[in-house]
Amino acid sequence: MSAVKIGRPVRAQGLLKKITAAAAVAVGLTIAIPATPAAAVNTVDCGNPVIQEYARIETGYLPGPVCLANAGAMSMNLYLSTAFHSGNNKVTFFYTVQENNYQTSLTLEKWQDRGLPFGLHATVTSVVIW
Repeated sequence: MSAVKIGRPVRAQGLLKKITAAAAVAVGLTIAIPATPAAAVNTVDCGNPVIQEYARIETGYLPGPVCLANAGAMSMNLYLSTAFHSGNNKVTFFYTVQENNYQTSLTLEKWQDRGLPFGLHATVTSVVIW
C-alpha cells in the first residue's frame, strides 16, 4: 500500500493569515487617509467697478470681462479673448490663437496682466488657478 502525502494545512493557514492581515492594513490606510475635495474654478460677477482680486479674461465675445475665483481647473471655450489678468492668484490660461491656430499657455503670477500682441484674438480652452 502506498502512502498518500497530505499538504501542510499549517502553511496554507499561515499564508491566509498574512494575506488577510495585509488586506486589513490596506483597508485601514484607505479609511485613515481622507480624500481631498475636488476643487473647481467658478465664474463670478466681476463687479462694477471690476473687482481686481479675481482672475479675469477680457473678451470681445461678451459685453464684459469673465471673472474667475477659487483654486482648481475649469474647461471653457471663450472666443475673442484679448487680455489676461491674474488678480490675487497664480493662474495658467490655456488658449489657441484664432488667427493661426497656435496652441499655447500663459502662466501669470499674482497681480500680473498680459494682452495678446498685434490685435490677435484667442480661444481660451481651460484655466487653472493655483
